[in-house]
Amino acid sequence: MAVFPNSKKEYRGVMNAFWIEPAKRDVMGYRLTNVDPGEVIYPGTPIKTDEAAKTAVVCKYAVVVDVAEDKKTITVKEGHHLKSTSKVAISGASPLVQLNIASISGDNVIVLSAQNNSIQAGDVLVEVATTGQGQEAVVAPVALPNRVVCALAEIDELDKTCSAAHDGIVLQNVVHYPAEYLNESTFPGSILLVGNPKLSFIIQ
Repeated sequence: MAVFPNSKKEYRGVMNAFWIEPAKRDVMGYRLTNVDPGEVIYPGTPIKTDEAAKTAVVCKYAVVVDVAEDKKTITVKEGHHLKSTSKVAISGASPLVQLNIASISGDNVIVLSAQNNSIQAGDVLVEVATTGQGQEAVVAPVALPNRVVCALAEIDELDKTCSAAHDGIVLQNVVHYPAEYLNESTFPGSILLVGNPKLSFIIQ
C-alpha cells in the first residue's frame, strides 16, 4: 500500500477525514508450537493464539502456482509451512475433501498421494483434519486464525516467538488467505478475519 507522508492534511480548509494507522500489535509475543527451527515466519502469516498460555499455532495454507500433467505434483508459493504429514483441501469447496500429501520437495513442490483433477493454478490449499468416519466424517481447517503476524520471525532452537497484530488492514491479494479464514457475511461488503473482526482485508 502506498504511503505519502507529505500529502495534504486538509483540503480547502477542511481537515482530512481519515488517519491511516499502522497495524496494532499485542504487547507480548507468542511462542509458536507447530513450527521447526529454521523456519521463517513472514509478516502476514495467520496464527491462532491462546491468550492464557501465550502460545500460538500457524494456520497453514498454500497458494498453487502450477499443476503438473500427472495432477499430483503441485508447485506452491514459498512460506506455506506445510509438512509431509499435513492433510489439505481445496479452499472454498463445499464440502471440503481431504487430500493426503506424499512428499514435499524443497520448499515449494508438493506431491499428493493420489491424482486430483480438480486442482488448478490459483487455488488455495488449506490444512485440514477429518473427524468421524464414513458418512459422519467432517473435514475442517485444523485452526482458524485470530491474529496476523506483523514482524519477521526467524525460528531457532531457543526462540520460537512471533509478534502479532490484533487490529489493522491486510492486503488479501498479497496474503491470499483461504476462504475459510475469512468472514464475508457479518458485514456484507467487508472482509474480516474469521477470528477477529478488527482485522479487515482489502484488495489493493
